[in-house]
Amino acid sequence: MSSTRFIGIVGHKKSGKTTLIEHLAKEMTSWGLIIGTIKNTSHDLEFDTPGKDTHRHRAAGADVALIKSKSQIALYSDSNFIDDEIIEAIFHKCDFVFVEGDSGSKYPKVCVVDEGGMRENITGEIIAIWGTRAISNFKYFDKGQIKELCDFLINRR
Repeated sequence: MSSTRFIGIVGHKKSGKTTLIEHLAKEMTSWGLIIGTIKNTSHDLEFDTPGKDTHRHRAAGADVALIKSKSQIALYSDSNFIDDEIIEAIFHKCDFVFVEGDSGSKYPKVCVVDEGGMRENITGEIIAIWGTRAISNFKYFDKGQIKELCDFLINRR
């Protein structure tokens, strides 16, 4: 079992989810922690380039294709092939993985709240609120409290 902690970052569109992840990653890496991120989107995207080798591999029937250079790796797969176990294995060396935009994940969540209020369809445990509006019954961090939010996440068990 990995000691990696996955934390969902959820909220309305354009509420500041990516900004929060940028702040958390910058702060926590400055503390020597290893950070991973996962971005969920509702858009149907094509990451691989049609006609290129990895795309051709997948078109021929490969369920997973990985391209590796000296400095980077990219993994291409249909989303139904990669499950939570594989994702957790990919990120096993990370201290934290921030999962942006998956309101239905099993991970504990920090909800980003702006003038639009709190998103309605969040399932699972909300461990904190970050943003411009406190919500009763939840631990609240304003936008200037990144270090405090990092401390909270690190010390939370």
